[in-house]
Amino acid sequence: MGLSSWITTKYSAVLVWTDKRIDHSVLNPYIYDPSVPAAIIGAIIFPAISLFLIYQYFRYRSYFFWCAIIGVGMYTIGFICRIISATDELEDLSFLISFLMVLLAPSFLAAACYTAFSRVVWFSCPSERLSFRTLWCFPRWITPTFVLFDLLSFVVQFVGAGLISRSYDHDESHDRSIEETERKATTGRVILVLGLILQMSCFASFAVVAIRYFSISKQWRSQDLGDWQMWRKLNYMINIAAALITLRAIYRTIEIPHDKDTGLQYLQSHEWCFWVFDALPILATLMVFTIFHPGRYLPRTYTQFKLNKTTAIQQKDELRPPSVITSVELRDYRPEDFEREAGVRGSAGVRT
Repeated sequence: MGLSSWITTKYSAVLVWTDKRIDHSVLNPYIYDPSVPAAIIGAIIFPAISLFLIYQYFRYRSYFFWCAIIGVGMYTIGFICRIISATDELEDLSFLISFLMVLLAPSFLAAACYTAFSRVVWFSCPSERLSFRTLWCFPRWITPTFVLFDLLSFVVQFVGAGLISRSYDHDESHDRSIEETERKATTGRVILVLGLILQMSCFASFAVVAIRYFSISKQWRSQDLGDWQMWRKLNYMINIAAALITLRAIYRTIEIPHDKDTGLQYLQSHEWCFWVFDALPILATLMVFTIFHPGRYLPRTYTQFKLNKTTAIQQKDELRPPSVITSVELRDYRPEDFEREAGVRGSAGVRT
C-alpha cells in the first residue's frame, strides 16, 4: 500500500509538471523549442561578419553605407538576445528584443542598396542620359524616394511588431491562454503584414529600375570607366541583395499572419524555416556586401556621406568626355586613379 501511494504521488507530480510544460510550450512565443546550438552559431557568425563590414566601412571610407552598419548592428543584438531567450523561454524581454531586431533590420539593408544604386547611377551613367526617361526615376531623388518608402514601411512594421510584443508581456493572471494572446496580437499582425507588403512593393519597384538599368547600361560600355572591373560588380551586389531580401520579405509576409489554427502553421511551428528563409538569405546578403563592398569600386568622391553631384559630374566628365568613341581602348581603373588623375588635370589647368 505504501508503494502504491508513492507511485500515485509521483505520477501526480509528473502530471502536474507535464501540464506546466504543456501550458508553457503553448504560451511560448517561439511556438517551437528553439535550438540553443543554432542560436550560438548565429550569435557567432553574424557578429563576426558585422565586425568585418564595420572594418570595411572605415577602411574604404564608405560613409554613405551607414544604413548597412545599423542593419548589421541590429542583427548582432538580435542573435545575441536569441541565445538568452532560447535558454530561458520565460524571459520575455530577450525574446522581444530579438524579435524586433531581426524583423526590422532588413529595412536598413534595403536602404543601403538604394543608396548604393544611386551612387552607381551617378558614377556610371553618361551625364547627358541622367533623366527620368532613361532611368524611370528622377536621378536626384533616387535615394530619397526609395528610402522614404522604406522608412514608412519600417514605421508601420515597428508599430505592428510593438502591438504583437505587448501580447507576450508577462501576465500574472492564472487564466492566461494562447487564444487570448493570439486575439490580442491580431491587430498587430495585420499592421505588421501591411508594413511588409509595403516594403516588398517598394523593393519590387526598385528591383525593376535596377535590373533595367543594368541591362540598358551595356550600350554605354565604350564609355565605361574600367569596363566590367568596377561599377558593374556593384550592380551584381545590388541585384543579388535585392533578390535575397525580397525572398526573406515574402517568407515573413506569409509567416506572420497565421496563428496556430489557420494558414501556413508549419512555417511558424518549425525552427528550420526561420534559419533557411530568414537568417540564411540575410547572411548571404551580408556576404555579398563584404565581397562587393562599394568602397572597393567607387571613387572617394562617391563614398562620402553626402554626394556632391556637381563635383562628381565634373570629375567624371574630365576622365570620360562625352565625345569618346566606341573604338577607344578601355583600361582598368581603381578608385585611387580618380583622385590622382583629376588632381593632375587640375594642376595642368592651373599651369595653362
